[in-house]
This record gives sequence, C-alpha cells and structure tokens, in this order.
Amino acid sequence: MTRKNNDLIETRGWWSRGAGLLSGMALATAMAVMPASAQDYPDKTVTLVVPYNPGGATDTIGRIVADGLAKVWDQSVVVENKPGAGSNIGAAYVAHQPADGYTLLVATDPALVLNQWVYDDLPYKASDFDPVTHLINVHSILVVPPSLGVSTLEEFVDLMKKDGSKYNYGSPGVGDGSHIGMEWFKNEAGGFEMTHIPYTGMGPTVQGMLSGDIQALIVSVVTAQQHIEAGKMIPLAVSGSVRSPMLPDVPTFAEQGYPTIRLGFSAGLLAPAGTPLEVRTKIADAAREALSDPAFREKFVDGFGYEVVSSSPDEFAEFLKTESEVARKKVELAGAKKN
Repeated sequence: MTRKNNDLIETRGWWSRGAGLLSGMALATAMAVMPASAQDYPDKTVTLVVPYNPGGATDTIGRIVADGLAKVWDQSVVVENKPGAGSNIGAAYVAHQPADGYTLLVATDPALVLNQWVYDDLPYKASDFDPVTHLINVHSILVVPPSLGVSTLEEFVDLMKKDGSKYNYGSPGVGDGSHIGMEWFKNEAGGFEMTHIPYTGMGPTVQGMLSGDIQALIVSVVTAQQHIEAGKMIPLAVSGSVRSPMLPDVPTFAEQGYPTIRLGFSAGLLAPAGTPLEVRTKIADAAREALSDPAFREKFVDGFGYEVVSSSPDEFAEFLKTESEVARKKVELAGAKKN
C-alpha cells in the first residue's frame, strides 16, 4: 500500500465509512453471507486467527478469548496460527475470508494501526476489516541495567541528554512497537541521542540487556518482572493510566510528567469488511462476558496486569481512528517505514 500523503488517514481505514455503516454494495454482500438470523450465530465452528507463533502473548490472549467464547456460546471456537511478516500473513488471510463472522483476526498494534504506515505495499488494506471489539491493553515498562547507575526516569533523561550518544537501546526489530515507542519517548523528553540496536525478537533483545550490549529497553511488564525481581533490570516507568498491580511501586510515565506516552500494545478482534453489525455486536457482547470471568481476572488482570476493555464495535472504531493518527506520527518520527 502506497501512502500518497497524510490526508489519506481519513479515507483509507475502516473508520472512513463511519462506525457500523455499510455501503450499498457491502450491504448486499453482507446480506448474501449473513445467517438467516443474527440470533442463529454462531451455528458452526468459529476460527480465531492469531498472526504469530504459538506461545507468545498474542497467542495466549487468542486462546483465552477462544475458550471464553466457546463457553458463552456452547459452540466450538478454535485458534489457528498464521505467523509471518510482522502479522501481515495472518491479517491478509482473514481479510479475504467470507464476511460472516466465522473467521476473525486476533489483532495487535501492527495489524490494527502500525503496518499501514510502516509498509508501502501490504497484502491487505485497513478498509478490508470491520472492528469487532477492543479486548485488552497490555502495558509495558522502560527498564535499564543496574550498571547504568540511574534509578529514576528523571536521572535517565538527564544522563541521555548529557551523554546519550555513548549508549544503546534495543528492540525486537525496526518498526516494532518497542522501537517506535522509544523514539516517541525520546522526542517527548525533549530529544536525546541513543543508538538503536534491532534484534530478531524480544528474547534476544532481553539477552542483549542482560549481557550489557544495550542500556535501555521497552518491554512488557510480564517479561521484565522476573529480571526486575532478580535485580538484573531497574524499572523506571510503566505505561498506562494506573500503576501495574505486578509492580505497584513503579510510577507511570504520566506521574513523572509524560502524560502522552502510551506504550505496550492493544489487542482486539477484527472481522472481514462487510460482516453484519449485528453479528459483530454479538461477538463483542460474548467477549465481554468471557473476559468478566473471575478466573480470567484473577490470573490475567491481577496477575499479569492486563487492562480489560471489552468495547463495542463503534467504540473500537473510534479508538482505532485516534490510534492510527498517533501511529502515523510515531512511525515517521522513528524512521521505521519499509519499502
């Protein structure tokens, strides 16, 4: 997908059609594939496509949601992993499935808002999807090694403004949310120099910090917690509107003077464009019920610090509209565009 200019933001995405509205052609298509009644949905297996390998955070979220939906509906819900190309393979697959609500994408920031600005040519367009529900937010944390000699965000910024060119920060790759988030923070902090070291995944990036090759990293709270407790990483600030229950003593970026910093990632469900609003609303309602289960909240809210959202399709569309514009600015600032 080639971006001609910034004005395309209002014409290229699912939000450009207005939340829940379908063109005459899309409506005709939807009626052709729509069940006899939305009340009959689902009357067969629903597939949630996770565009990453099994075992990661998105896969975990997808399987939790699949299990919850299956219980609510008393219907089979399966997870199918289609990893590759920064989630583009899985996203493209779902984009070209029937718009009947039986194949959904478990999408995170790359598919939701980032990739349309990172890649010139995508095998799908943002307008190939309709929003279903914003499931959860997973917050991240800025960490540094003890050897850096700082213990607060203010001390870190002061050091980087003085001698930042001497230091490196790492990420799982160019265009990853960790890379873009760090560049965003550097800008919001008034600008300072650090060298970006891209790795090939979060695992190697974490090892890069533990081995002393990088001096700053934005990582999920879940991934960092064990290293923080072992004294191998120093937490400086956590994203989100409130502190993480996993690290209640670590202040947020907002508490420390950076209210615009939003790191981590969001996860939600997308459906192929033209999926009836009635069906998408039924999925969103079922997801809300699934994520309100006490067992889920005990493990993933209290334990992992996930923030449950469970929005309606219209609310999710508004969220995506706002976040897409923020993502465009972050990608341009980070120089993360790929041909």
